[in-house]
Amino acid sequence: MILDQKKTTLAYRCPSCLGVPTSMVGAFSLSGDLFKLKCSCGGSHLNVEKTSDGKIRLTVPCLACPTPHTYVVSQNVFFGSDVFVIPCNLSGIDICFIGKENEVTKAIEHSNEEIMRALGDAPADSLKCNEDDYVDHAIFDMITYVISDLCEEGKVYCRCEDGHGDYVADILKDTVLVRCKNCGASKAIPARGTYDAEEFLKASELKLD
Repeated sequence: MILDQKKTTLAYRCPSCLGVPTSMVGAFSLSGDLFKLKCSCGGSHLNVEKTSDGKIRLTVPCLACPTPHTYVVSQNVFFGSDVFVIPCNLSGIDICFIGKENEVTKAIEHSNEEIMRALGDAPADSLKCNEDDYVDHAIFDMITYVISDLCEEGKVYCRCEDGHGDYVADILKDTVLVRCKNCGASKAIPARGTYDAEEFLKASELKLD
């Protein structure tokens, strides 16, 4: 019997050489204790491991920070996203890319352009402030992916009789508003920066008021 294995493309920005190591990762690759994606320069590596509740923990080296960042995402986000880009919460630089190979390639190319611009004659903080709202889109993408994931897991609750309604997410200036079209309950998720997105990645449920 042939198994249809879940798989995704994983890449990260190496802080040592600025290269982007890329690998296809399958569910079977994560059946052990740890999957490690190493850069060919030998200067860094990214760790991937399953948590006790079946989610995926990523330990990602950072171009701007001295220590790696740790993120926990669901398997649905890890294996089911077209593209899921994770930026450093301090610099706004994209440091991790997950999803379909062609979409990951596009995201890496965009990130390369922004880094080259920042390393040129632009101000040092231009990557975060003058990138045509790309980082803002990444923030909203991260939050809406988590909302979608919680909905699929039945972890969004409202005032409907059975606790589960018909949910929509409205993207506002610096907020994602989740609301139930049936009972009117809603919850505003802050989206002011990558710190908000990283904090929401930790959410195990969402209760609408």
